[in-house]
Amino acid sequence: MYDEDAARPENSLAAFAYAADRGIPFEFDVQLTADGVPIVLHDADTTRMTGAGGPVRGLAKADVDRLRLAGTDERVPTLDDVLALVDGRVPMVVDVRRWTIGGPGRLEQVVADRLHGYDPDTVAQSFDPIAVRRMRSLMPDRAIGQASGSLASATPILRLLGRMMLTNAVTRPDFVTFELAELPDRYASFWRTAQRPLIGYTAHSPAEELRARDLVDGFFFSGYLPAVYA
Repeated sequence: MYDEDAARPENSLAAFAYAADRGIPFEFDVQLTADGVPIVLHDADTTRMTGAGGPVRGLAKADVDRLRLAGTDERVPTLDDVLALVDGRVPMVVDVRRWTIGGPGRLEQVVADRLHGYDPDTVAQSFDPIAVRRMRSLMPDRAIGQASGSLASATPILRLLGRMMLTNAVTRPDFVTFELAELPDRYASFWRTAQRPLIGYTAHSPAEELRARDLVDGFFFSGYLPAVYA
Protein backbone atom coordinates (compact mmCIF):
# COMPACT_ATOMS: atom_id res chain seq x y z
CA MET A 1 0.00 0.00 0.00
CA TYR A 2 1.56 3.27 -1.04
CA ASP A 3 1.25 6.44 1.01
CA GLU A 4 3.47 9.33 0.01
CA ASP A 5 2.81 11.09 3.33
CA ALA A 6 4.37 8.06 5.03
CA ALA A 7 7.34 7.94 2.63
CA ARG A 8 5.92 4.90 0.83
CA PRO A 9 5.65 6.12 -2.77
CA GLU A 10 3.76 4.31 -5.50
CA ASN A 11 5.61 1.19 -6.70
CA SER A 12 8.32 1.51 -4.06
CA LEU A 13 9.93 -1.25 -2.03
CA ALA A 14 8.62 0.49 1.10
CA ALA A 15 5.04 0.19 -0.18
CA PHE A 16 5.52 -3.44 -1.21
CA ALA A 17 7.07 -4.31 2.16
CA TYR A 18 4.10 -2.71 3.95
CA ALA A 19 1.70 -4.88 1.92
CA ALA A 20 3.67 -8.11 2.25
CA ASP A 21 4.14 -7.69 5.99
CA ARG A 22 0.35 -7.45 6.36
CA GLY A 23 -0.52 -10.29 4.02
CA ILE A 24 -1.97 -8.00 1.34
CA PRO A 25 -1.66 -9.24 -2.28
CA PHE A 26 -0.82 -6.56 -4.83
CA GLU A 27 -0.30 -5.79 -8.51
CA PHE A 28 2.58 -3.94 -10.15
CA ASP A 29 3.86 -3.07 -13.63
CA VAL A 30 7.13 -4.20 -15.18
CA GLN A 31 8.96 -2.79 -18.21
CA LEU A 32 12.48 -2.94 -19.62
CA THR A 33 15.20 -0.32 -19.48
CA ALA A 34 17.30 0.36 -22.58
CA ASP A 35 19.79 -2.26 -21.42
CA GLY A 36 17.16 -4.91 -20.76
CA VAL A 37 16.67 -4.73 -16.98
CA PRO A 38 13.07 -5.27 -15.77
CA ILE A 39 12.07 -2.35 -13.53
CA VAL A 40 8.84 -1.71 -11.66
CA LEU A 41 7.14 1.49 -12.81
CA HIS A 42 3.63 2.25 -14.02
CA ASP A 43 4.40 5.05 -16.53
CA ALA A 44 6.32 4.85 -19.78
CA ASP A 45 8.23 7.92 -18.57
CA THR A 46 9.92 8.36 -15.19
CA THR A 47 9.16 12.08 -14.87
CA ARG A 48 5.84 11.95 -12.98
CA MET A 49 7.24 9.80 -10.21
CA THR A 50 10.81 11.10 -10.04
CA GLY A 51 10.75 14.59 -11.52
CA ALA A 52 13.55 13.69 -13.94
CA GLY A 53 14.76 11.11 -16.42
CA GLY A 54 12.55 10.45 -19.42
CA PRO A 55 11.14 7.50 -21.34
CA VAL A 56 12.14 4.22 -19.67
CA ARG A 57 13.06 2.64 -22.99
CA GLY A 58 15.73 5.33 -23.45
CA LEU A 59 17.30 4.98 -20.00
CA ALA A 60 19.91 2.48 -18.87
CA LYS A 61 19.58 0.85 -15.47
CA ALA A 62 22.37 3.09 -14.17
CA ASP A 63 20.35 6.16 -15.21
CA VAL A 64 17.27 4.87 -13.38
CA ASP A 65 19.30 4.11 -10.26
CA ARG A 66 20.12 7.80 -9.89
CA LEU A 67 16.43 8.72 -9.64
CA ARG A 68 14.33 8.84 -6.47
CA LEU A 69 10.58 8.30 -6.11
CA ALA A 70 8.38 11.25 -5.09
CA GLY A 71 11.10 13.15 -3.25
CA THR A 72 11.96 10.25 -0.93
CA ASP A 73 15.07 8.10 -0.68
CA GLU A 74 13.27 5.26 -2.46
CA ARG A 75 14.76 4.08 -5.76
CA VAL A 76 12.84 2.64 -8.69
CA PRO A 77 12.93 -1.09 -7.85
CA THR A 78 13.72 -3.92 -10.22
CA LEU A 79 11.56 -7.01 -10.60
CA ASP A 80 14.33 -8.96 -8.86
CA ASP A 81 14.15 -6.55 -5.89
CA VAL A 82 10.40 -7.11 -5.48
CA LEU A 83 10.57 -10.89 -5.82
CA ALA A 84 13.36 -11.08 -3.24
CA LEU A 85 11.56 -8.76 -0.84
CA VAL A 86 8.22 -10.59 -0.96
CA ASP A 87 9.75 -14.09 -1.18
CA GLY A 88 6.40 -15.75 -1.82
CA ARG A 89 4.69 -14.30 1.27
CA VAL A 90 1.71 -12.93 -0.70
CA PRO A 91 0.33 -13.51 -4.21
CA MET A 92 1.24 -10.84 -6.77
CA VAL A 93 0.03 -9.87 -10.23
CA VAL A 94 2.87 -8.88 -12.56
CA ASP A 95 1.56 -6.61 -15.31
CA VAL A 96 3.81 -6.91 -18.38
CA ARG A 97 3.72 -3.28 -19.43
CA ARG A 98 4.19 -3.10 -23.18
CA TRP A 99 3.62 0.25 -24.88
CA THR A 100 3.16 -1.13 -28.40
CA ILE A 101 1.24 -4.14 -29.66
CA GLY A 102 3.47 -7.02 -30.72
CA GLY A 103 7.16 -6.43 -31.33
CA PRO A 104 10.04 -8.44 -29.86
CA GLY A 105 9.20 -10.63 -26.90
CA ARG A 106 12.18 -9.71 -24.70
CA LEU A 107 10.04 -8.46 -21.82
CA GLU A 108 7.88 -11.58 -21.72
CA GLN A 109 10.97 -13.78 -21.77
CA VAL A 110 12.66 -11.81 -19.00
CA VAL A 111 9.55 -12.01 -16.79
CA ALA A 112 9.21 -15.74 -17.45
CA ASP A 113 12.86 -16.28 -16.57
CA ARG A 114 12.51 -14.36 -13.28
CA LEU A 115 9.31 -16.17 -12.29
CA HIS A 116 10.66 -19.63 -13.07
CA GLY A 117 10.45 -21.62 -9.84
CA TYR A 118 8.80 -18.74 -7.96
CA ASP A 119 5.59 -19.10 -5.94
CA PRO A 120 2.89 -20.19 -8.45
CA ASP A 121 0.34 -17.89 -6.78
CA THR A 122 2.21 -15.00 -8.39
CA VAL A 123 0.63 -14.56 -11.82
CA ALA A 124 1.12 -12.35 -14.88
CA GLN A 125 -1.09 -10.29 -17.15
CA SER A 126 -0.87 -7.83 -20.02
CA PHE A 127 -3.06 -5.49 -22.06
CA ASP A 128 -1.26 -6.80 -25.15
CA PRO A 129 -2.86 -10.07 -26.35
CA ILE A 130 0.33 -11.01 -28.18
CA ALA A 131 2.19 -10.79 -24.87
CA VAL A 132 -0.55 -12.88 -23.24
CA ARG A 133 -0.11 -15.60 -25.85
CA ARG A 134 3.66 -15.56 -25.46
CA MET A 135 3.43 -15.83 -21.69
CA ARG A 136 0.96 -18.70 -21.94
CA SER A 137 3.65 -20.54 -23.91
CA LEU A 138 6.56 -19.46 -21.69
CA MET A 139 4.76 -20.08 -18.39
CA PRO A 140 2.26 -22.90 -18.99
CA ASP A 141 2.06 -23.75 -15.29
CA ARG A 142 1.23 -20.17 -14.18
CA ALA A 143 -2.06 -18.26 -14.53
CA ILE A 144 -1.93 -15.58 -17.25
CA GLY A 145 -4.51 -12.82 -17.61
CA GLN A 146 -5.81 -10.46 -20.27
CA ALA A 147 -6.28 -6.85 -19.13
CA SER A 148 -8.69 -4.40 -20.74
CA GLY A 149 -10.88 -1.40 -19.98
CA SER A 150 -11.47 2.06 -21.43
CA LEU A 151 -8.10 1.97 -23.26
CA ALA A 152 -8.32 5.74 -23.58
CA SER A 153 -4.84 6.13 -25.10
CA ALA A 154 -5.53 3.69 -27.97
CA THR A 155 -6.87 4.58 -31.41
CA PRO A 156 -10.65 4.09 -31.81
CA ILE A 157 -10.25 0.83 -33.73
CA LEU A 158 -7.71 -0.64 -31.31
CA ARG A 159 -9.85 0.55 -28.41
CA LEU A 160 -12.86 -1.37 -29.72
CA LEU A 161 -10.83 -4.48 -30.50
CA GLY A 162 -9.15 -4.32 -27.12
CA ARG A 163 -12.45 -4.05 -25.28
CA MET A 164 -13.98 -6.91 -27.25
CA MET A 165 -11.00 -9.17 -26.42
CA LEU A 166 -11.71 -11.42 -29.42
CA THR A 167 -8.15 -12.72 -29.13
CA ASN A 168 -9.20 -14.54 -25.96
CA ALA A 169 -10.56 -17.27 -28.21
CA VAL A 170 -6.95 -18.00 -29.22
CA THR A 171 -4.91 -16.92 -26.19
CA ARG A 172 -7.33 -18.48 -23.66
CA PRO A 173 -6.37 -16.36 -20.64
CA ASP A 174 -6.95 -17.79 -17.18
CA PHE A 175 -8.50 -14.55 -15.93
CA VAL A 176 -9.60 -11.17 -17.24
CA THR A 177 -8.97 -7.83 -15.54
CA PHE A 178 -11.19 -4.91 -16.47
CA GLU A 179 -11.56 -1.28 -15.44
CA LEU A 180 -14.18 -0.99 -12.70
CA ALA A 181 -15.41 2.38 -13.94
CA GLU A 182 -16.33 0.75 -17.28
CA LEU A 183 -18.38 -2.07 -15.72
CA PRO A 184 -20.84 -3.55 -16.35
CA ASP A 185 -19.56 -4.30 -19.84
CA ARG A 186 -21.02 -6.85 -22.22
CA TYR A 187 -17.64 -8.05 -23.47
CA ALA A 188 -16.23 -8.50 -19.97
CA SER A 189 -19.39 -10.38 -19.02
CA PHE A 190 -19.10 -12.60 -22.08
CA TRP A 191 -15.57 -13.72 -21.24
CA ARG A 192 -16.27 -14.21 -17.54
CA THR A 193 -16.91 -17.86 -16.69
CA ALA A 194 -16.72 -20.09 -13.65
CA GLN A 195 -13.20 -21.05 -14.76
CA ARG A 196 -12.16 -17.54 -15.91
CA PRO A 197 -12.73 -14.97 -13.13
CA LEU A 198 -13.21 -11.27 -13.80
CA ILE A 199 -10.95 -9.01 -11.74
CA GLY A 200 -11.74 -5.30 -11.44
CA TYR A 201 -9.36 -2.34 -11.18
CA THR A 202 -9.17 -0.11 -9.20
CA ALA A 203 -11.37 0.50 -6.10
CA HIS A 204 -10.35 3.70 -4.30
CA SER A 205 -12.85 3.74 -1.43
CA PRO A 206 -15.21 1.51 0.57
CA ALA A 207 -18.06 2.69 -1.67
CA GLU A 208 -16.19 1.58 -4.80
CA GLU A 209 -15.30 -1.68 -3.07
CA LEU A 210 -19.00 -2.33 -2.39
CA ARG A 211 -19.79 -1.75 -6.05
CA ALA A 212 -16.91 -4.00 -7.11
CA ARG A 213 -18.19 -6.86 -4.98
CA ASP A 214 -21.41 -6.82 -7.01
CA LEU A 215 -19.64 -6.80 -10.36
CA VAL A 216 -16.44 -8.87 -10.22
CA ASP A 217 -14.86 -11.92 -8.66
CA GLY A 218 -11.97 -9.94 -7.17
CA PHE A 219 -10.56 -6.43 -7.34
CA PHE A 220 -7.44 -4.32 -7.00
CA PHE A 221 -7.58 -1.38 -4.57
CA SER A 222 -5.57 1.75 -3.90
CA GLY A 223 -5.69 4.72 -1.54
CA TYR A 224 -7.51 2.96 1.28
CA LEU A 225 -7.41 -0.35 3.16
CA PRO A 226 -10.36 -2.77 2.91
CA ALA A 227 -11.75 -3.83 6.26
CA VAL A 228 -10.54 -7.41 5.78
CA TYR A 229 -6.94 -6.13 6.02
CA ALA A 230 -7.47 -3.49 8.71
